[in-house]
Amino acid sequence: MRIKYKVSLVILAILILGLVGIEINYQAYQKNNDDLSAFIKVEEGLSINYLNGKSIEVKKGEKSVSFSVTNQLDEVLYYNIEIAKISKDISNVSYRLSSDNPKVSEAIGNLEQKSLVSRIAINPLETHRYTLEVINSNMDDFNFELDVAVEEVDNSFANNILNNNVIKESAATAFNVSATTNEGLIKQSAEHGDIYYFRGSVDNNYVSFANNIWRIVKINEDKTVKLVLDKTTENLAQMNTTEMVGNIDFLSSNIFQNLNNWYDLYLKEYDDYIAGTYYCFDNSVTTNSLGNIDYLANTRLFIDYMPTNTCSGINISSKIALLTADEVVMAGASVAENKNYYLYLNDLQASWWTMTPNKKENNTISYITVNKDGALVKDVLEDSTAFIRPTITIGRKVKSTGTGVVDDPYVLNWP
Repeated sequence: MRIKYKVSLVILAILILGLVGIEINYQAYQKNNDDLSAFIKVEEGLSINYLNGKSIEVKKGEKSVSFSVTNQLDEVLYYNIEIAKISKDISNVSYRLSSDNPKVSEAIGNLEQKSLVSRIAINPLETHRYTLEVINSNMDDFNFELDVAVEEVDNSFANNILNNNVIKESAATAFNVSATTNEGLIKQSAEHGDIYYFRGSVDNNYVSFANNIWRIVKINEDKTVKLVLDKTTENLAQMNTTEMVGNIDFLSSNIFQNLNNWYDLYLKEYDDYIAGTYYCFDNSVTTNSLGNIDYLANTRLFIDYMPTNTCSGINISSKIALLTADEVVMAGASVAENKNYYLYLNDLQASWWTMTPNKKENNTISYITVNKDGALVKDVLEDSTAFIRPTITIGRKVKSTGTGVVDDPYVLNWP
């Protein structure tokens, strides 16, 4: 009898200890879960795991958060990464977005533009993992929400352009010679869709927008449309001032500050039309026989004559930038004079900048410009002066009327 009593006490003690352990583990789990605030959202086949929650608090200094995106369907999906519900003015807060997704290996910019990345393609059952670093150097604490959303593409402007052109499968001339005739709209296959670019003396790529005339450069894979101003801004500018020579950060360059000032003056009220997207700053390098640095564009454009729409350098997220030298070559430029392609500007008194470097020597960077006679020019020192031709990208939801000719340019309309 006494033995049975002792056995019962032991069993009771084990049960009590088990219940205490379960309560402790539950409390620890609940505390960890509260600390992380992890949140998983499933939307139209896309599973988004906000590892630090959707609502992010940023104190002075740096804040790093992680999230992942998984395609649960058997078809390619597209998504955007944006921020919302910002508690304060964040005009001086920058960010760096990095990922194991090669399409978005690294993106940097200012957090206030809200749209961090637009229309990222994700294959069936694929997962993209991201880290967002926020750099808050000179302001008080603030909050924002991180938002990843599936996108339904509305490409009305792009469709209007495609419907008004006969699509060519390849350029009529090689890229080592100038395109002096109307080669039209040319299709090029890319990783996540087709790109369509205008080449030569085309006369149906005019756009009337924001009280200025622009020219269509290309339709991107995501059906956004890249435009370049059909003139230069009024004043000559340096890529980097003399005090800044050797600066390879385009976002801190003198030219980028000029572009942002121009945007604020002439485009700010049309902000909804303009996509926050990536512009390629190709700072990928090789070393030449003299031990100096050549940027890859130097070989690609002046030796191999193989311009590309693929960025081997840094993708800069912005609402305004410059054309790349590759885009200028695809439009029809070569090292020879060309006054018969759509980027040529009559009566121009100086060259204009591209955002493509080609050489670094004695700690000074040289860039590629377009001469006043339409020719591509390399080895232009960064503290030289040249004109600016702002470049923007029109969002997919924008609609248009018109046919693109000079007397009936495309006119953009917000849906």
